[in-house]
Formats: sequence, structure tokens, C-alpha cells
Amino acid sequence: MSFMIPDADTLVTYLKDFTGSSNDTEIQQCIFQAELAMRNIELPALRTDPYSTIGTVGENQLMPIPADMNKPILFFMIGTNNPQTTTSGPWIVFDRIGDRDIITESLIAQLYIMPTNVPNVIRGKFSEVGQNYQFLPYVGAGTQINMYYYKAWPLLFTPITGGDPGATVQNNAVLNSWPEGYVYGSLHEYYVKRRSAVDAQMYLDKFNTAWTTVENQNNLGKWNGGNTRLTSVFQPRKDQMYSVK
Repeated sequence: MSFMIPDADTLVTYLKDFTGSSNDTEIQQCIFQAELAMRNIELPALRTDPYSTIGTVGENQLMPIPADMNKPILFFMIGTNNPQTTTSGPWIVFDRIGDRDIITESLIAQLYIMPTNVPNVIRGKFSEVGQNYQFLPYVGAGTQINMYYYKAWPLLFTPITGGDPGATVQNNAVLNSWPEGYVYGSLHEYYVKRRSAVDAQMYLDKFNTAWTTVENQNNLGKWNGGNTRLTSVFQPRKDQMYSVK
């Protein structure tokens, strides 16, 4: 469908023709409402390339959250500093946990076994803490982390930062790769506004079906993270084993 709807203005024209509306502002408002419902969509077009998207750890084992991140998929580390050339490791895959857990566990991190330079993949952990990511096992300042995540996407008709005066966003990865979301979502919002419950529900069902199709492609057989595993290569010593004399 993207060949039919190459940009935002064409989307407005299509929706006006379909609904019989003559009000551009009304249609743009419905598109905006639909976009709010799609903010967490997981589309292949929104994924980063983790082998070229590299974050650098700063002081206190913290790495700033990228400005264009919507949600993380997987972080990993191939070597200590240069992730593209190392053959000695350590190789670490970081599972996402909660901020309460990462802070608590980091307090006893010195009690953990931290193997290095072993031919094995270590299962580490990461979490958001403030505006940064924190990692376990500890990683030093300057360490590079491969970042695989879903990017945020610009809403249609929003001003383009640094663009010409009055220039607005006319396209994005979602409209290019998942135009049915824009069409069904906007029509649902339009008929909700017009208080046509039957039509609103029909297009909501179409929207949900399209969303479910995308989610099934992402989730069938997908590894969801360390919370689904009972064991890990990276095993902590239990802090209960230590006592203060």
C-alpha cells in the first residue's frame, strides 16, 4: 500500500476521499490520535543495526540512553574496548532487568564471579537508571556496547528540526512499511469522533488484526530475555555465603 500513500499529504487526501470529509485539520487530528496508539509498534524498519550502533560507557558504569531509542531489544559486548576486532572476549549478552534490581545487585557486585578471556558467552544484565543504562558485570569507562533497539519515529506534520521554516515531516518508517496502521487507526479515530460506534469498532478490529500480525512475526519463537531462563553462564556467588566477623 505504500506506493499508494507515499507521504503525509497523500494520506490526508486518501482519508478525505474515503470518508467524504473536507476538513484537513480534522483528518490530521485523527492521524495524530492514531500515531499515539502506534508509538510502541515493533517494526523491522525501526530496528537499528547493532554492529554499527555502538554506545560508549562513561563514568560509574553508566551509558547515556540514545536520544532516538524507543525500546531496547538486546545489548551485547564483543571484547573489552573494540567490539569489531577482538578474538579474546569477554563476550557478554546483557539481559534487561528492573532499575531496583540493578541498583541492589550492583551494591554486592564485588562478590560476583567475573570471568574474562574465556571461550564462552557471559549472561550479564542491564537496566535504565535515570537517563542512563547501568550494566552488570561491571564494565569500565570507554567500553563499547553493541546496541540493538527499536528507534523512535517522527510524527507526521511535526516541524522538522533545522529544516526550512514551515517544513513538516511528510514520511517516516511506519508509513513506509506499515501504512495499514495509519489507515485503519485514523479511520477508527475519525468514526469515534463522528460517534459512529459500528464503523469505529470495525476499523479498530482491522487495526488490531494488523498489529497482531506484526507482533506474531516478532514474538513467535523469540527469546524474550533472562527472565525466562532459570540458569545463566554468569553465576553470582550468593551473598548469604558471606558473613561479617
